[in-house]
Amino acid sequence: MKQKITLISIIILLCLSFWAFPQEKEDGRFLFRDSKVKLTTFYAEILPSTSFSWLNDQTVNITELSAGFILNNKFYLALFSTGSPKINTVVIPEPGSDAYNDWIEAGVEVDKISSNAEFLYVKFKHSGLRFGYMHHTEKTIFWRAGLQFGFTGGLNMTEDQTFLGLADNLVFKTNIITIEPQFGGGVNLLPWWRLHLDVGYRFMSVDERVLSATDTDSFTFKLGFAFGNFKHK
Repeated sequence: MKQKITLISIIILLCLSFWAFPQEKEDGRFLFRDSKVKLTTFYAEILPSTSFSWLNDQTVNITELSAGFILNNKFYLALFSTGSPKINTVVIPEPGSDAYNDWIEAGVEVDKISSNAEFLYVKFKHSGLRFGYMHHTEKTIFWRAGLQFGFTGGLNMTEDQTFLGLADNLVFKTNIITIEPQFGGGVNLLPWWRLHLDVGYRFMSVDERVLSATDTDSFTFKLGFAFGNFKHK
């Protein structure tokens, strides 16, 4: 899986670098003197539970926030934070089975699980960078492509759900890395408001003794609302 992630990252970076040096003749607000890189606007985007993927063959409803800037009306770079509520579950293996022993080796604290428990709640939350290219943003509707790279945060499993997770019985926690190539489009609704609709595929690195790659890697569908000064400059 690491080889697939590396290959996809290289391909996307090469595609983006093809557009990295546009030949613009007009002057503008340059980030650096004599630079062709022009700061267009800062922006913020929210996906209020309008992002969906799958985990353990169950639908995951995700909330996501991001903030960053747009360059040359074409490139975006932002920090993001995303997470899923604890509504997804994983069945606890039978004690003594190979899967149960794998859990123990992976660090799942099975001794903290109640004897009558049948499943655990799964939740992931992480942050990272997202960047990409947007084509002809001066038009009402345009297409865009990018990459989302999550490298802080992690995945945990708890036996129960409590308010804000303050009293959850945490039995497993691990760091994760995600890479998610995306393709979609945008709609300029107002000079300060954009609608984004993207489809992607999320690769997640997680201990396969607990959750296999087929249980965590997933297509994603995202509807986002971006706010900034989107007047074409």
